[in-house]
Amino acid sequence: MKVNTAALFNGGLTTISADVKMELDMSFALADKIDGILREKNITQKQLAKRMGKTEAEVSRWLGGTHNFTLRTIAKISAALEVNLLAI
Repeated sequence: MKVNTAALFNGGLTTISADVKMELDMSFALADKIDGILREKNITQKQLAKRMGKTEAEVSRWLGGTHNFTLRTIAKISAALEVNLLAI
C-alpha cells in the first residue's frame, strides 16, 4: 500500500491553529530575509556569526526557518547587518 505523503502532510496542516501557521510563516520569511541580505552584502554565515559572537551552527539554525526569534536576537542581527529586519 502506497502512502500519499503530500495528502498526509496537508491533512496534518488542517489541525494547526492559525496563529501557529502565522508564526511559522513569519519565521521562514525572516530567515529568508536574513539569507537574502547576507547574499546581497556578500556576507557568509560564518562572518555573521563572528560579528555577533555566535557560532556558525547557531546562525545556520536561525536560517533553517523554524527558529523562534526574540526581538533581542532580531535587533542583534539587524545591528550586525546594518539593516532593520522589521522595516516593512
